[in-house]
Amino acid sequence: MRVEEQITYRKVSDLTLLAENPRTIKKADFQRLVDSIKINGFWKHRPLALEEQDGKLVVLCGNQRLKAAKKLKLQEVPTLLYSELTDDERIDLILRDNINNGDWDGNKLQVEGMFSGVDLDFIGLRVSSFTEDEDEKPRKTAKGKKQDPEDEASEEPEGTETKETSEEDNEKEAFYRSMFKDCLYASNNPFDIPTLDPKMQAGNLELPLSPWGANSRLRKDVTTYHFYVDDYRFEHLFKDPIKLLMSGCKAIVEPNCSCHDQTPVAWGIQLIYKKRWLARYLQECGIKVYVDLNVSHKFIEYNKMGVPEGWNAFFTRGLDDWMVSLESDFQVAKEISGLDTPNLIVYGGGKEVQKFCQKHNLLYVTDFINAKKI
Repeated sequence: MRVEEQITYRKVSDLTLLAENPRTIKKADFQRLVDSIKINGFWKHRPLALEEQDGKLVVLCGNQRLKAAKKLKLQEVPTLLYSELTDDERIDLILRDNINNGDWDGNKLQVEGMFSGVDLDFIGLRVSSFTEDEDEKPRKTAKGKKQDPEDEASEEPEGTETKETSEEDNEKEAFYRSMFKDCLYASNNPFDIPTLDPKMQAGNLELPLSPWGANSRLRKDVTTYHFYVDDYRFEHLFKDPIKLLMSGCKAIVEPNCSCHDQTPVAWGIQLIYKKRWLARYLQECGIKVYVDLNVSHKFIEYNKMGVPEGWNAFFTRGLDDWMVSLESDFQVAKEISGLDTPNLIVYGGGKEVQKFCQKHNLLYVTDFINAKKI
């Protein structure tokens, strides 16, 4: 067996998929692969393994990556050309490339440290020690075989979806990506924090309401997403929000970036800029927005920036032991909207929060964890 000494970038159009490839991929996993390459690019340390067969450059290892490259319309990919392979060497190369040895240590992945900010669900990594939503637990089929609801009827290789669906989704994705580019939106403040479009403010809460990352992202029945979850679950959206747009939701609550009184002002303003820029971009793509008022006292005034006068679509997080914060958010909503009873939706909290909402005629929504217990 001989192999090239250096990685060579070759045209995607010159490469041929292995007809006898024994490896398949589920649609959800294939999409994660596409997203990974889209965000991170091809990893040079893992090039496609090729062999020349009957005048064609056949991919021995990396067929799914080649499919992803074609979907992304990449021109070239990193490769290594093998030659003088025996039949046993060829088979060993093909099979060993798809074998994953070892297990994941869930405890080390979950604790604070270098992996604490990683959205494991987004990259397709599931660890048995993680708590799964009931909707995502494998369930038994009529024959007793466990099946993941995210991947039902998806044992087929990528590319088997109908042409009509594929073309429609591709057109949507192309439009969303054309809108997602470096640009400045009009601003009403000295920090250039984008001003939201009043025509695209949300109204009455449309159900289902779900926290981002709590369910399979292949779900198409969630109408409104909120982000009162750990930051790592939505951090990737600032780099690539297409998965959120393709979810079919109609409205979102602005991402709730962790911002405390100990947070430096410069950093806090940057977080407010990020969430408001993303909200403004989503408005351009047809998604309606609720302004998130759940920030620490230090950043209340900064959080008003980019919210136009008369805006009347707000969300906040309710906590029984933090009623002062809720009262403050209520006053901010009244000030901006100019109404005594603004459209402020309160997510979660206990009896004190519910009493406050009833007194001021505000909509109270049971938080996700307690809703599941009920």
